Amino acid sequence: MRLAGKRAILVGVSSTEGMGAAVAARMVAEGARVVIAARDAGRTAAAAEQLGVEWTTIDLLDEPSIARGMNAAREKLGGLDIAVNLVGQNQAALLADETADGLLHQARLHFVGTALFIRDAAAALSGPGSIVTISSLTVELTGARLAAYAGSKAAADKVVRVAALEYGDRGIRVNSVAPGLTRTAMTGAYFDNPAIIGAFRRETPLGNTADVADVANAVVWVASDECIATGDLIRVSAGAHLRRLPTPADFIA
Repeated sequence: MRLAGKRAILVGVSSTEGMGAAVAARMVAEGARVVIAARDAGRTAAAAEQLGVEWTTIDLLDEPSIARGMNAAREKLGGLDIAVNLVGQNQAALLADETADGLLHQARLHFVGTALFIRDAAAALSGPGSIVTISSLTVELTGARLAAYAGSKAAADKVVRVAALEYGDRGIRVNSVAPGLTRTAMTGAYFDNPAIIGAFRRETPLGNTADVADVANAVVWVASDECIATGDLIRVSAGAHLRRLPTPADFIA
């Protein structure tokens, strides 16, 4: 019961599958009371009913909705101790094919959205607490078609470190968790291709990829009072950060 008595909001959870649902279920099992949030009210309400948690709406692309959602979660739970941002979207493209609109969309979602999430979560916390955002191993490992996604995620990680400095005197810890390749709705196609998943596993020292339960375990620890880390990037990758991202040539081989 690492999170007994804790009150948490998880943003970017609108289904009972994937990383967000795994984190929500694990937090509940560890004693937390949870509100999930996403931009689709219907899907979020249905997921909340199945997960046995409360819900509200937040769209990181809509600035006013973030503070409204944080305040709604605080009212539902009688306060907030933990806030987790699980929002993510990768629209992969070669830089030669990128557009200003494509780059700005990823930046607004992952960089600006994360900064505003941290700002409004810190304002809503009842006292000392933990803010966590999901990063990506691609901020350290370089691959093609990742300029917009990895670039904006890397910028968000810098915001995490700045926020850790600015909110430290309030006892608020701010960290990011960086999964390696993990099966989710966004990455399912990779796992359906034996050549691709085999290449990723060959570049992982432990010979396997993380799953959503591994990510949930890490988020629970970072959110708990057992953790003193702040301004950190916690990798959940089975050591994949020690090598490189596979290339198309590796898939063919």
